[in-house]
Amino acid sequence: MNIEAHNAGFITYVAIFTMSFLLVLAFMGLRIGQICESNAVDELHLEEAHYAAQSGAHWFVGYCKAGNTWDFQEKLNVEITIEADQSTDNPRHIMSYGKLKHQEIVSRVHMYVTVDTDHTMHVMKIKPY
Repeated sequence: MNIEAHNAGFITYVAIFTMSFLLVLAFMGLRIGQICESNAVDELHLEEAHYAAQSGAHWFVGYCKAGNTWDFQEKLNVEITIEADQSTDNPRHIMSYGKLKHQEIVSRVHMYVTVDTDHTMHVMKIKPY
């Protein structure tokens, strides 16, 4: 009877150890899942900001092709900033920034524009950042 009690205690010890090990594995899997979810959400926000920057670049190209006028009446639903470098080089470097309103995520699209003597702009090259 003494050996049977010893075996029962050993089996209980192995069961507790196995359950503890499985619990640790479950917590590790949960943490890895949370990290993956966070990375996926960050990537989604970055894509959304890049889409806003591309929308700004698209708007700017349309503006240049229309002779520096814009007659499109629909409002844009994103916060877009179009900014030129301070240098007066020709072609001029212009960036379209797309920013998400409630986050600090910004994406840029680089454009190179030539400017004629009558201040008409022509987009020469567009490079996503």
